[in-house]
Amino acid sequence: MSGELRSNTPLQASTEFLYGLEKFGIKMDLDNIRALMEFSGNPERRLKVVHVAGTNGKGSTCAAVASVLMAQGNKVGLYTSPHLVSFTERFKINGREISGEEIAALTAYFHEEIVRLRATFFEATTAIMFKYFADSGVDFAVIETGLGGRLDATNVVDPLVSIVTGIGLDHTDILGDTLEKIAFEKAGIMKPGRPAVVNVSPDSLKRVFSSAALKTGSDVIFINEVVSARDREVGIDSSFFDATIFGEEFDSLRIDLGGKHQIKNALTALTALQVLKREGMRIERQAMYDGLAKIRINTGHRGRLEVLSRKPLIILDVAHNPEGVKALVDGLAPLADIKGGTLLFAVMRDKDAVSMLDYLRQRFSRIILTQLQTGRSLGVAELKKLSNGIKLEAQVFENSTEAFRAAINLTDNDSFLLITGSHYLAGEVLPVVDKSVINFESL
Repeated sequence: MSGELRSNTPLQASTEFLYGLEKFGIKMDLDNIRALMEFSGNPERRLKVVHVAGTNGKGSTCAAVASVLMAQGNKVGLYTSPHLVSFTERFKINGREISGEEIAALTAYFHEEIVRLRATFFEATTAIMFKYFADSGVDFAVIETGLGGRLDATNVVDPLVSIVTGIGLDHTDILGDTLEKIAFEKAGIMKPGRPAVVNVSPDSLKRVFSSAALKTGSDVIFINEVVSARDREVGIDSSFFDATIFGEEFDSLRIDLGGKHQIKNALTALTALQVLKREGMRIERQAMYDGLAKIRINTGHRGRLEVLSRKPLIILDVAHNPEGVKALVDGLAPLADIKGGTLLFAVMRDKDAVSMLDYLRQRFSRIILTQLQTGRSLGVAELKKLSNGIKLEAQVFENSTEAFRAAINLTDNDSFLLITGSHYLAGEVLPVVDKSVINFESL
């Protein structure tokens, strides 16, 4: 690796260098991030962190926590991945993305050390995040793990509270091939003397977290033991519900994200905030209401049952594994009167595409498959072979823009289009939508 920073703009130069680190793959240890933190004066120690892991829902839970903290006037850093369109989406302070100049300065600061260590892409970006948030003087940093938890680069923090949003079979080649093995990796974010809020129900998984709590001296709180809730109205892009958390009643909560799974994520976020409140932190009740109602506005959270257009109805969701797709299909319940529908789907080759499509084919009469620009995408030949193998009638396109145009042509104002399967698909489709290449009525 030459280590040179060359390109047309500071952001391009920096991202080209950082993306070049992907050739080092994924490293499941904390040596490099610890070295990067020591090099930079341990900025992670200056942060008040809410640390979030989980197979599905961690991004939305992070956004919900951040939005509530913002609603009571705090300066809040939010670190999530992957991004959809722009690399800068990963680093936000009060909803504002980091600038290209800031990325360039931080990349230059760490550059020689990154090269010396042969740090991975995620190790480097995580180091940048810690220094950016610390130097910016955020009141809180809400940080999403990248992969797993125990050996994830974010796991050098001593958080105010750890959150695990749920356990599913994903990244089994790295995290383990059973739910219990994956739970063990997620439980690795629990820290001595710090509370952990965990949204799992099976006893076999609870035992994993209880065992970790005994070893770390952490107080583990299971959502289903301290929370009860009742759905009032579950919509595509917002929902109302009542909740009781630690005996405190919250009536008519509104969340500006659709689907029952987002209510679960909101309850996980609220429980963690209530835990912090019980430990003496100022968490205002009204901020909980205001923050949940403005998650999208406050944080710029996108790609979760996101309605891109009303006429025709176009919905985008980044569900990328079977559990996520199942929750997504359940979230489409308000559209039960609309028969058929069009599906635009793309997926990474390391995902269980067959299970995902088995859930989706039950809901859609017209299916379009496409490959993405990343080398990790399931390609056209593989998509055709998969379709034939499961007797799925589908059109297959070599690029997502052509596929999107075809999907629009199949969708009228009495139907709807769902775009799902990958963050990368969202990243390729959103610029097409935002440039109004397709003539539709936006919100």
